[in-house]
Amino acid sequence: MIRLCLLLLLLFPGGPAQAGTIVLEANESPPYWSKSLPGGGLGSELVQAVSEAAGLQTRIDFVPLSRMIEDRGNNDLGNPEFYMAQQEFAAVIPIAVSEAAIFYYRPRHGPPPKINSFDDLKQYKIGVLKGTLIDRRAFEQMGLHFESSYAQSSLFKKLKLGRVDLVFEIDLVGQQILAQLFPGQKNDFVRQPLPNSISPIAIMIDAEYPQANEIAAQYRKGLAAIIANGRYRQIAEKYYPDGQLPPGWFAHLQRFQQLYAF
Repeated sequence: MIRLCLLLLLLFPGGPAQAGTIVLEANESPPYWSKSLPGGGLGSELVQAVSEAAGLQTRIDFVPLSRMIEDRGNNDLGNPEFYMAQQEFAAVIPIAVSEAAIFYYRPRHGPPPKINSFDDLKQYKIGVLKGTLIDRRAFEQMGLHFESSYAQSSLFKKLKLGRVDLVFEIDLVGQQILAQLFPGQKNDFVRQPLPNSISPIAIMIDAEYPQANEIAAQYRKGLAAIIANGRYRQIAEKYYPDGQLPPGWFAHLQRFQQLYAF
């Protein structure tokens, strides 16, 4: 029997989709992805609930964003825009949505900065997470000025010190980091959600990953199952301050699922 099993593995190394552990990589970005949060954060909890409903075994490894983008043979978690220019995926499966925001430190600004266009940003030095600016040179040619950091916490420390004027970050991530770093100074930091900045958070399966299409189909079925039975909402809502998902969440999610249904 052992020899027969070994022979089958040699002949068909992929095995059934549920036979092995699927490894996905995420960047430390609480409250979406974090080793320090119970369940690993909003995104991690959703991934594991989807996996359980799909009958799959999934492991999430935490890797710096720049290394994730440079690696062209891994499975990624996050915003597809950061990865699709560098890597070919067999499947992109949106599982959540996010909104970007500009953060500033009130004691240094006085009146809030008025930001309606790119021109309004030219007078500021903008802090961004390294790897998130897809075409930095193009923006700099437009007169925008950036400073990058490897960690979001570093960006917000620079913001308070005045080394950057604004920080560009995912809204919920920025709120979480400020609550951790400066819990007694909540009113000193202000955020302005950016219009038309809704982005997907997705599972991305590399084009060469064994049985990628079959695994993707199972993930999609698992996602539909936890949305239908209420498990999805139960997980996601606890990460929002008011315990409710932002308006239009599922409409945006469905739109991205249709967009990436290739």
